[in-house]
Amino acid sequence: MVNYKQVITFLDNSNSDCEWINRFKQSYQNFIRTGSWDIDYKVYTSGWKEIEGVMILLPEQEDDTDYNVILCANTERSLRELLLKFPRSCKGNFSSTKPWMIDRSKDILIYNKIKSKNGQIIQGIKQGSQGTAENRVVEKKKDTIIADIRRLSKEKERIELNQFLVEGELLVTRAFKDGLPIESIIYTSKYITSQDGITFLNKASSDNISIYNVNDGVMGSITTTRPVPTILASIHYNYAPFLLDTKQLNLQYSPNCSLLIAENIENPDNLGMTIRTADAAGVSAVLISGDGCSPFHKNCIRASRGAIGRLPLFHSSSTISAVEELIRSGWKVCGATSNTDNVYYETELSFPYAVIVGNEYTGILPETLEKCSDIIRIPMAPGQSSLNVGVAAGILLFEISRQK
Repeated sequence: MVNYKQVITFLDNSNSDCEWINRFKQSYQNFIRTGSWDIDYKVYTSGWKEIEGVMILLPEQEDDTDYNVILCANTERSLRELLLKFPRSCKGNFSSTKPWMIDRSKDILIYNKIKSKNGQIIQGIKQGSQGTAENRVVEKKKDTIIADIRRLSKEKERIELNQFLVEGELLVTRAFKDGLPIESIIYTSKYITSQDGITFLNKASSDNISIYNVNDGVMGSITTTRPVPTILASIHYNYAPFLLDTKQLNLQYSPNCSLLIAENIENPDNLGMTIRTADAAGVSAVLISGDGCSPFHKNCIRASRGAIGRLPLFHSSSTISAVEELIRSGWKVCGATSNTDNVYYETELSFPYAVIVGNEYTGILPETLEKCSDIIRIPMAPGQSSLNVGVAAGILLFEISRQK
């Protein structure tokens, strides 16, 4: 249920001067007086404890376009959440209230920049639902689509293609429900032995997603998972560097943002659980630094329970460089370790705030700790000196959320 009063307040606080936004505000005043809207708006919001972004869809009947779209977002996460809600296979003319949103939209949309009476806008459609979708049986492992999907088993290829795989009914259906930009779906005949499977594939096809029926042998050539999954999907994702070539932050944030930095986490299950926890705690983004495992490892994706794809992820080979630039940009950066007297719940936080969790065995690197603004610990009863990295991240991140 949209709270239109909060939406108007957010737009006013964003200092957004846009013809369509002003028209929406007028329509809202008319709604207050009459109880009905003069235009069939669709309004979406993002944010957890407060609104961090607004997307307004206005039906458009011209230029082979479905909607005129107003985007107003404060952070990477709020923009991503909004764009994921945009309907698949629909074309929109997107007007952004801040310039950075245009380039960031390519993570979700395929678009062209065009000029209109409202200034520069982008005309786009969600990745994976453009063009003509295929729906066919694939019997050979050398088929082009199978060869393309098989490439995603390698980390280098995933980065180059900006795609990753999700496996199994739970994660594929969740990716579809969450609006992730699905490029293609591969399934075996076992998947359509239930009505739920048939219904899902019909929905995917109606959203202009390509779907392919394969046998177990072909599916087994794509993934090493055993038993062979009955369905998997390839999803677009731009795994961006945290620092630009200029060494500046490649991160859009607001003054009350929080960030998780995962340094040198080696176990993909641990990393997945940590990312899932960060998602639940409402962080603005996750930075994966150092020489740990890939967030697109199938075990990490499974353990994240849908967080990968929804949550902005960044990478950096050096935690130190990232921390230095965060501090220069006004962030407080906290390192979690057992070698300090400072207890986490006795530390008063200031925002924007980042917390670092380290390797499962060695913790945060000493040289990284030296760069931190704060060093804190989680007190424990005698007998244990450490926690699982995902558990530790959860304790710290929810304390950050509480103080925020």
